[in-house]
Amino acid sequence: MTGKLAWFEIHVGDTEKAAEFYHALFGWTFSPLGDADDSLGDYLVITTASGEPAGGGLARSGSPNDVGRESSILYLFTDDIDAAVGRALAAGGSLHRPRMNIGGSHGYCAIVRDPDGNHVGLWSDR
Repeated sequence: MTGKLAWFEIHVGDTEKAAEFYHALFGWTFSPLGDADDSLGDYLVITTASGEPAGGGLARSGSPNDVGRESSILYLFTDDIDAAVGRALAAGGSLHRPRMNIGGSHGYCAIVRDPDGNHVGLWSDR
């Protein structure tokens, strides 16, 4: 179903410190998405206190200037990322991050900005 929430991520400066905060707040636990040697090593996937996947993760921001400005992103499912990006651009949005392979069997994502500058994540398994 296009438009259904697929994933959320919270951008932070220090994933370990943020993991401690959210564990204390909600009882969440965390596991790395990738290996320590790859670019996803600082990305932590969230598990709820009841042991269920939360459908989200903590992402270390690329620079300290991104923290707070790009603090969270909701990823919405789409059948076709390229077509969804095209529709966003035609509707007055802009491209923030082009389509990329997340790695493994995690699918693909892109990020657009709405006309007000809000980030909107797009996710597809193909």
